[in-house]
Amino acid sequence: EIHRGAAVISIERNSEFSVHSADGRSWRSKRVLIAVGGYNQADAYNWIRALGHTVVPPIPSLFTFNDKERKFKELMGIAVPAGEVRIASTKFSQRGPLLITHWGLSGPAVIKLSAWAATYLHEQQYQFDARVNWTGEPDTRCRETLATAKTSRARQKIYGHPMFNLPQRLWVRLCEWSDIPEPRIWSEVSNREMNRLAEHLANTVIHVSGKTTFKEEFVTCGGVELSEVNTSSLESKLVAGLYFAGEVLNVDGETGGFNFQAAWTTAYLAAQAINNSIRAFPGEQE
Repeated sequence: EIHRGAAVISIERNSEFSVHSADGRSWRSKRVLIAVGGYNQADAYNWIRALGHTVVPPIPSLFTFNDKERKFKELMGIAVPAGEVRIASTKFSQRGPLLITHWGLSGPAVIKLSAWAATYLHEQQYQFDARVNWTGEPDTRCRETLATAKTSRARQKIYGHPMFNLPQRLWVRLCEWSDIPEPRIWSEVSNREMNRLAEHLANTVIHVSGKTTFKEEFVTCGGVELSEVNTSSLESKLVAGLYFAGEVLNVDGETGGFNFQAAWTTAYLAAQAINNSIRAFPGEQE
């Protein structure tokens, strides 16, 4: 039977489980599977803590970065196929496609970075500096490529011929920030202009202030501590007959697809384990 509108407020374990809902109803069973998803408030897990389980504080994961200065607002929609984003003064870094949005930065590289650095970014209250390498190449190689262009592209106008497969509008913006005049050709570019262009190409600083989520949705980093759960059956190591599945567990991946798969896989394993447990006691009324 499916009971709708029955918010669970507590589960008690004696000879069997008693599940109590906010509207006063209760159910009894020898096995319980908790698959309630993730919450963004730690208090929402109190009824699970009461069973003796440790709950890692839930925080957001998989989100985009807000550009405090809106440096790229006019370039929204532009994508770079192979960039790199680093969080200043840390070892957190990710490579991959980048997407410029009207609020800041998105794309696989940013989303993955938000997952691996979720705890750190939460501690920083989402106020930090991101350093963007639009070329995806090391800084030294970027500078070498620009130096070569001075001779190999000597008579070409800098603005009209983007390098590193960058979109035209982004390339022009980076040249403007480097104070390179529009008519300039490669043979005329000064060392100072070259250094500024290399810096903007490989080390653009974006002052991030806050995160942006799509329709206020995000993956939860945090949940029931995995060391307290048998990962082959998803049964609690602390409470016999209690199972977990999905995002209520402290598991999250680099993209939404990984989290869907984790939910489906843990649910399947838990269902198999419960089914096998019932078969082991054929006379038991479930």
